[in-house]
Amino acid sequence: MSPITPHTTPPETIPFFIVEDTTTMQALANPVRWEVLDAAAALGECSAADIAEFLARARTSLYPHIQKLVECGLLIESNTRLIGKRYEQLYRPLASMIGTRFNQDDPKNLDYHMTFAKALARLLARKYERGARDPDVNPRTDQRNHHCGGHSVWVDKKQLAKLNEMIDQIWEFCNDSGPADDKQLVHIGLFLSRHLPKSNEK
Repeated sequence: MSPITPHTTPPETIPFFIVEDTTTMQALANPVRWEVLDAAAALGECSAADIAEFLARARTSLYPHIQKLVECGLLIESNTRLIGKRYEQLYRPLASMIGTRFNQDDPKNLDYHMTFAKALARLLARKYERGARDPDVNPRTDQRNHHCGGHSVWVDKKQLAKLNEMIDQIWEFCNDSGPADDKQLVHIGLFLSRHLPKSNEK
């Protein structure tokens, strides 16, 4: 498949897209915009009203974020839908999953990823808090649908490769995901960071 840029619209939503330019990354340095993309990926073709209902946010507050994502090419204006006597704009995400290219030698790139990590942590905390109020939450057994945890582990090169393989398997599983009557939607978040002693921090 030939490379796709955010300004080259593919015929349909692609599985995965990596953002490499820092201008687009800065547009994503906002947790609400990640929520919008996350909602669009979960809902498929959807309207601003659908996204607002999914996120439990006011529709008017989402319009600037939706427009910014459209300008960046990460959210695509697809079809329209007749609601009553007016037509409603529908959107779809450029990709089911969107990632960013990390470059620690580029100050703007590094600054974005620091901002993104903080935004993602806040976003996951908000989703966890909402999910915890659900009477059907199940934190145990093989039917677990709610969990929060973190660990620091010692790994050699072989174990690190295995750990990354497991992470890749999770992303592949997410990529193959789709809605169905017998399915529930759950949110997954992962952080992997190398430990750096404070004495070595720059």
